[in-house]
Amino acid sequence: MERWGIPAPNNKRMAVRITKDATRHVRAGHPWLFDAAITSLSHEGAAGDLAVIFDDDRQFMAIGLYDPTSPIRIRILHHGKPATIDGAWWAARLADAIERRAGLEAQGTTAYRVINGENDGFGGLVLDRYESVAVLKVYSAAWFPHLADVVEQIDRQM
Repeated sequence: MERWGIPAPNNKRMAVRITKDATRHVRAGHPWLFDAAITSLSHEGAAGDLAVIFDDDRQFMAIGLYDPTSPIRIRILHHGKPATIDGAWWAARLADAIERRAGLEAQGTTAYRVINGENDGFGGLVLDRYESVAVLKVYSAAWFPHLADVVEQIDRQM
């Protein structure tokens, strides 16, 4: 369903193969893949499509957001075992980020960064809080189809 004039996320996942060097980096937890690291895609994708990254043995390594127009082609959301990226997943990641900063509010801080991009598993997305105002900064078109879900979780949790 389209909201705010932006497309809804595509339900079809992309299968992605990458270079051996990139495989090593992804296994080490690197938060993105550049376009040159990709050796094959199962199909052409649109900004925000979920890209499932496999190793040479067809084992799951990571899942991320695809951006066909950026040199940073995939912003990795999750490493390790397969995960379903849905409202519950976004809620858990946001809750983790909020929990990491819980001490700031307790100390009387009224302005701080709630989501710090790659450091919180939200590559290319930043959320700042200024007292009761939240400011979301989007640095990749890959986020557009997911903004409705992310903003819904921000409304619920902040």
